[in-house]
Amino acid sequence: MEWQDGAAKVEDGWITVKGRGNAEKAQALFVFGESYADTGNHDRYNQSVNQPWRRPYGLTWPGYPAGDSLVLPAPTAYELLKSHDCKSNAKKIRQGVNFAVEGSGIFEDYGFKTIAQQVKQFKELIGGSQEFDSHKLSRSLVLISAAVNDYRAFLASRNGSIENIHYFSLCEFITGLKDLVKPVVSGTIDAVKELYKSGLRNFVVSNIDPFGCAPQIGKTSCDSNYDEILALHIELLKGAIEILKSDLKELSIIISDLVSAINHIFSSPAQFGFVDLFGPCCAAKGRVDMCGEVDQVGRALFEVCSNVDEKFFWDSGHPAQRGCHAIMWLYSNGAKGENCSISFIEGAPNVIEWVESLGFVAYNI
Repeated sequence: MEWQDGAAKVEDGWITVKGRGNAEKAQALFVFGESYADTGNHDRYNQSVNQPWRRPYGLTWPGYPAGDSLVLPAPTAYELLKSHDCKSNAKKIRQGVNFAVEGSGIFEDYGFKTIAQQVKQFKELIGGSQEFDSHKLSRSLVLISAAVNDYRAFLASRNGSIENIHYFSLCEFITGLKDLVKPVVSGTIDAVKELYKSGLRNFVVSNIDPFGCAPQIGKTSCDSNYDEILALHIELLKGAIEILKSDLKELSIIISDLVSAINHIFSSPAQFGFVDLFGPCCAAKGRVDMCGEVDQVGRALFEVCSNVDEKFFWDSGHPAQRGCHAIMWLYSNGAKGENCSISFIEGAPNVIEWVESLGFVAYNI
């Protein structure tokens, strides 16, 4: 069957658009970040850090505990490699590697590998390898999802939390958080620069999780007290990336606007099939932050809802599978406003058009 220029054809879940050159699949996907992108980089045998390896995590996808996911084609998790030698893992890492670790950030807030340390792992893994030459790296994609843990750790260090700030004055919290924004953004930009030096050219950087929307039993709206911090982070990140684009040849970089995406979903939850926005599906009995915990004889210290498809949040800080899918759908397709189209990507109309502009086929979320 003949198809005309500009028409789309779906093959094996991939969309190719005729008339935009000879599209090819991206060579590989490399992922750096925290729990929004972690697909298995904790030690499953270490009881102090293996929460995403326990049931009920993995209930809706992939059917077993595997860490958190951003619903992207999943490259091999770094810690699941039998060794960290590129040659011995050539087949496993051919499509990329995921270095993201739950609890990570720009700083070593929770004792897990920082973004800079993940970048170092990448450099050591691919350094001098024939598997990833300069051409393949330049035709690969990079996702960086990091920021919120540094802010959360600050609140926790003050014996407070996002949900309970009465221990200290709001002014003290906001001032402390403001002081963090510049170094957190700088750390993100430094990661891009280091990866660029290694030969990577195509980047998606997530701005920030709107932590004022963190779930809590009885909560009915996002906490606007943190809007100023979110806005400052977004402003500085946009400005820094604009400078990068002018300084680094052949760099293609976009920002996935997590704040706007979640706010849009929360403004019309029924449109996305959500009934409960702020109550987590998996919550500890009497608490909301310990999904997956068991007592000494293995009895669950948590409860799992029966209507997970109607919940946006899975636990106290992460979207459920439906929540992740809704976010990714907005990144890929945008939304319709009253008189305009709404984009949730800075630097392109949407992810699909950005990927196609690089000469790649785009994944149909």
